[in-house]
Amino acid sequence: MKTKFELAEQDYRYLFENAGDAMWVHDMEGNFLDANRAFERLSGCTSEEWPHINVAESLSDEALTLAREVQRKLLGGEELEQPYEQQLILKDGTIRVVKMTTSPIIINGEVKGFQNTVRDITGEKSVEAMLSKIINGSPIPCFVINKRHKVSHWNVAIESLSDIKNQEVIGTDEQWRAFYNEKRPTMADLVVDGASADEIEAYYRGKCKKSRLIVGAYEAEDFFPDLGKHGKWLHFTASPVKNEGEEITGAIETLQDVTEEKQLQENMRFYGQLITKAQEDERKRIARELHDDVSSSLLLLIQRLDTIGPSSQSRQSRALREKLEDLRGRAVETIEHVRRCAQDLRPRILDDLGLIPALEWMAEDLMKNYGIDTHVEVVGSELKLPGDMQLLLFRIAQEALSNVRRHAEASTAVIKLGFTSNRVRMTISDNGKGFKLPAQKENLASIGKLGIIGMYERARLIGGDLKIQSKLGERTQVVADIPLQGNQPI
Repeated sequence: MKTKFELAEQDYRYLFENAGDAMWVHDMEGNFLDANRAFERLSGCTSEEWPHINVAESLSDEALTLAREVQRKLLGGEELEQPYEQQLILKDGTIRVVKMTTSPIIINGEVKGFQNTVRDITGEKSVEAMLSKIINGSPIPCFVINKRHKVSHWNVAIESLSDIKNQEVIGTDEQWRAFYNEKRPTMADLVVDGASADEIEAYYRGKCKKSRLIVGAYEAEDFFPDLGKHGKWLHFTASPVKNEGEEITGAIETLQDVTEEKQLQENMRFYGQLITKAQEDERKRIARELHDDVSSSLLLLIQRLDTIGPSSQSRQSRALREKLEDLRGRAVETIEHVRRCAQDLRPRILDDLGLIPALEWMAEDLMKNYGIDTHVEVVGSELKLPGDMQLLLFRIAQEALSNVRRHAEASTAVIKLGFTSNRVRMTISDNGKGFKLPAQKENLASIGKLGIIGMYERARLIGGDLKIQSKLGERTQVVADIPLQGNQPI
């Protein structure tokens, strides 16, 4: 039994001596009894010097007061949050900031001294002080939380945004108060916990994405009704704060008030809708005039030509008859062209029968006149769509199929319309030669792709998203994804 105890004591001694953190033991009067090598390196005192030193010599008056308060709580069995911060005065007079853990040494039921473990965090504190200067001097609203979700920084800009002073939240986990009526994680809290993309998505449905610049960071845009008098739109990014070992020790969240931008976007969307409506009304008027006036006049001309031919055929020369027949043929071609123009401007089938019949008519026309095998597929239960949504989806399909006809050199095309309870997705795909998309859709205008820009804008006008997939030598696919609200099955 004695041998086993001696081996255990030797093992303990080895661990004590070779620990990476500085460790020492002192008696009730503060006299050093033992210390390890890490303490010697930290303090600058050799093993011959520290037995003659009292702890009080390594502490300022303020630090000594804290040390006595810690010992009082440990002796009284009071709750003590550890590790705690302390300052040590080294042999050369420099001051180091340390994280410290203290525990009593009990022998035969009596406290004989204290064991202390410290880790030098002076460098971290310097970085933290620099971070504080940067954050507090930044005009961008931001806050920082630590691993325990406690707020460590809350700058002046976020005070102005949230009307919450830093003294109200520093040291607490109440950062949520700035944004929500009841407690829930902020994005910074989720990043600190190392939440997955799916877990973050559960809180910010369809509104967040991974940062393209910072690994482990996420960004989102959302409306917060409790900010300000009428609520605010915020764009916010939460990034992890890591130590040298790449361990997450906290998170910083920056916020940008984009309410004015959102209002401007809404105004632009409203005016865009007005412009689109005006364009469509004008198209409808011109199509009606082409149908009612021009087509009627051409039809009357054809009828008059028909009456001229048979009644005077015996008295007409052959040359005159040929000219009349040629004139009639040209008139028939013209009326067909006018009807096609009227249909392209505003197909009556869209107003009379709806989107799907209009798409089927367009597919049939592509097959009949251009030899491109085109058909329409409907997936899910068809929903009754608002008139403006049907019109804009039709225009997107019309532009996509026009590109198939003019540029793709395709033999087949498919229009797929998929319905769910809360969205409609229209996909137009072909087996053509494809084309090279620019890196940014903003560059489409510079390469003359104005029709594609129009498709993006039409999708945006009805609150949707449009994506185009295409490469040289491969098929092209256009996907318009539109959210629905309050639509009922037909």
